[in-house]
Amino acid sequence: MGGRNGRSFRTASLALGLGLSFAAQAEPEPVPVAFNVRIAHEATADVVRDALRGAAERLESPKCQAVFSDFSDLSGRPLQERLESLGQTPQAYLGQIFFYDGSKEPRCQSEGVLAVTSPGSHVVHVCPKAIRAMYWRQPLYVEAILIHEALHTLGLGENPPTSREITSRVVRRCRR
Repeated sequence: MGGRNGRSFRTASLALGLGLSFAAQAEPEPVPVAFNVRIAHEATADVVRDALRGAAERLESPKCQAVFSDFSDLSGRPLQERLESLGQTPQAYLGQIFFYDGSKEPRCQSEGVLAVTSPGSHVVHVCPKAIRAMYWRQPLYVEAILIHEALHTLGLGENPPTSREITSRVVRRCRR
């Protein structure tokens, strides 16, 4: 079960399972979110869209959403407050971020870097080769990285907390 079809099948199975779970709990179905992926390379764009769908599914969980309360922006304001001031759910907020090819970004040349942004920017540059390679090995990690980058777009700085600390927190909160 390799390649894109394997991932699509897994996502479809997961969505079906989630739909049955929602029906059993009488919760409304989540509203589909459109993503702003502006990447010409089709394989990279597909990976980013798939990972964003996975991240949005994870953010349906209150436990995962709590990651927005775990961190504050550079002025000390909790990111959850910032999100609320925008009138956005975490899932809908992912649809407000623009994802571009970061091939020419100097930070994308560093080993292990999958995506980069600056605090408060609504643009995330993805590192194409790195994000594709990691996605096929560890989709949860790539989904966590995209949530990590969303936290930065709301104003989260780094050092402290370190990039590793941010991603670890997202993985712990958003693991199913």
